[in-house]
Amino acid sequence: MCGFVGTVADSGGGGDPLSAALAVLATRGPDSGGRATGRLGAHEVQLGARRLALVDRAGGNQPIRRPSGALLVWNGEIYNHAALREALADRDVPFNGVSDGEVLAALLESEGVAGLARIEGSYAFAFLAADGPLVLGRDPAGVRPLVYALNAHGLAFASTLDALRATGRVRVEVDLEAIADVLRDGVVHSQRTALRGVCRVAPGEVLSFDASLTPRTERVPQAERSAVRDAPEQPDVLQALRAAVRDRLAVDRPAALLLSGGIDSALIGAVAREHARLPAFTLGYPGQGTVDETDRARRTAKRLGLEHEVVPCPLDPTSWVLGAAHAFDEPFADASAVPSWGLARAVGAHARVVLSGTGGDEVFGGYRRYWLLGVGPWLRHVPQFVRSSVSKVIQERMPQSARLLQAAGDPEGLYRGLLRLQPLAEVRGVLGPLLEGVAEPEPRAGPGTPWEAMADDLTRYLPDDLLVKEDRAFMAHAVEGRYPYLDARVRRAARDLELRGGPGRARQKQVLRAYVRDAVDTDLARSPKHGFSFPVDVLYRGPLRALAEDALLSQKARERGFLSPAGARRMFRDHLHGTRQSGQTIHAFVMLELWARRVLDS
Repeated sequence: MCGFVGTVADSGGGGDPLSAALAVLATRGPDSGGRATGRLGAHEVQLGARRLALVDRAGGNQPIRRPSGALLVWNGEIYNHAALREALADRDVPFNGVSDGEVLAALLESEGVAGLARIEGSYAFAFLAADGPLVLGRDPAGVRPLVYALNAHGLAFASTLDALRATGRVRVEVDLEAIADVLRDGVVHSQRTALRGVCRVAPGEVLSFDASLTPRTERVPQAERSAVRDAPEQPDVLQALRAAVRDRLAVDRPAALLLSGGIDSALIGAVAREHARLPAFTLGYPGQGTVDETDRARRTAKRLGLEHEVVPCPLDPTSWVLGAAHAFDEPFADASAVPSWGLARAVGAHARVVLSGTGGDEVFGGYRRYWLLGVGPWLRHVPQFVRSSVSKVIQERMPQSARLLQAAGDPEGLYRGLLRLQPLAEVRGVLGPLLEGVAEPEPRAGPGTPWEAMADDLTRYLPDDLLVKEDRAFMAHAVEGRYPYLDARVRRAARDLELRGGPGRARQKQVLRAYVRDAVDTDLARSPKHGFSFPVDVLYRGPLRALAEDALLSQKARERGFLSPAGARRMFRDHLHGTRQSGQTIHAFVMLELWARRVLDS
């Protein structure tokens, strides 16, 4: 994992836009750094990178310069780089080193964007060909981040929004619609960022800039089935997962495993044991039995013979909330980011790579909400005032049922409603003058079937939420997250399963449960799924109360304009008295205010 930054501007523009940005990227690449300059027509191109050395530690430094003069900075890993190197060498393509980045640079130089179809891995890159163009690209799963801004200063791009800000080439002006996304869904969606004029490169998108700095957009081509390494005629899920785990453990630095109490991480642990005895890390919640999974994780670690460390969430997690807020370059209200940050800090003391079970539910249809789609049409026939009244009555004792009733009335359908923190209409009374005029976006029909929901998660929930959460939390401690379930071979094997009923009844996930039953634990295979949660309702009535009061009710928060002082006081009072569960909403405003203090006030 690395971080990079670049600018394209007229020659003689003056200043040093990279130094501060590279300092911001130091935790993403603590091992080395470098800079290079090139030309794109009349423009000077400045490129810089920080490196976390996992392969070819002695070499592989960035920027990578080809014999032709072409330059590459990038962030990611190419798991099949040895096979690609051999194929390119057969065509007399020269190499300067043995890192996987050298292969990516050679592939882009010799085959262009078409060569990306041959890559098994994750990446974000900037490649400057000897005579142009400048190409920015991102892997189809959206594992590695990349943002850019095209304005009067020219073009600037970086791995993170914080690094891009540090170049001084973007205005710090809030995108209020993006902030509304955070309050409604917990995250900034799609290609938008929290700052006006700054965009994300979308997953699988490739942007080519010529000397006029006019972008041309392409998509990463899909690999032909016969071109994918280790692709059997009829893919076997376990065989594909073994290949994915093997490739992700081919590193020169210590690796570790995130072990929850579920089957996804347990199966990765069982497969990884064939290659190495990885230390396993589990988050614990002392005294919070409903969300604590340490007992099941301990049993799994014991069965697999893994060295196991339980990382307890502090009884007062204020320091974790502050740490997470500092690690995220945008306001991010998915509360599970807080324990992710704390867990990553513990992993970072022992390893530089961590295997995660993220993606198992999206690829194998493991979420309960997939089959809940069947009740959506029926619930929509229930009048809205009935749904609202009933949900308020049962919210305290049956929160999941209340959530289902509320979600049924979502304008984008039940599925999108289940993923929301709350509709923007429900927090209108809390919004201050900056946000009270922001309109609800034009609704777009969400998924209506389990298959559509799985596809939606892979293009929206994963790249906008889960992968952002793990990238920022892990890289704050110089740890690279790797995701075997997002491997192309595993995804193809999951798609090719011809199981009656499909994901609508979690039939695909039964395949993973069968493997866990054989390789790990019969009882674990039967256990229900638990989410990776952070009990905000309880915590914001207890140890996080002081933090919430400061973020919501302080003079600084009142003057900022995101919150209505009267509405914020009313919401917080009702939450403290238990008349309304508002922990998620309070957490969203806390993370928004902490981000604003760090970014806007500076």
